[in-house]
This record gives sequence, C-alpha cells and structure tokens, in this order.
Amino acid sequence: MRRLNVDIDDVVLEKALKNAKYTSPTIQKEILHILANKVKKKICEEVKDAKFYIFVDEAKDASNKEQMAIVFRFIDI
Repeated sequence: MRRLNVDIDDVVLEKALKNAKYTSPTIQKEILHILANKVKKKICEEVKDAKFYIFVDEAKDASNKEQMAIVFRFIDI
C-alpha cells in the first residue's frame, strides 16, 4: 500500500481515536466543505481569466429521486 502523505497518515490513521467513525452530519458537512474549497481553489488556479460556462441539468430518476448534473467547461489556453 502506498501512503501519499506521511504526516496526514500519522495523525489520521495512527493517532486518531479507534472508535471515531466520522459519520455525524456535522462532520460529514465539514469534510465536504473542506474538499469543496480545495476543489474550488484548484479550478480557479487553472481557469484564471479563461472563458468558461457552467451547464446544470436536473431530473428525477426512476426511483423519483432528484439527480443533478453539473458540467464546467473552459478553454485551456
């Protein structure tokens, strides 16, 4: 198994409480918020001043659950 970040692995996997599940809605929302910010920052770094568009489509699937697709396209200069 390849470990990508030894520092994170040490804290999260080695020193974390063994009974921690991180399944509460508050923790899940916080994790998603952190990841969303990192993704947003990376996209902004790549796009800079390029022309772009965002296409959003929403529909209900066979089980009557709403599904949303988001397409983000930009010109890579």
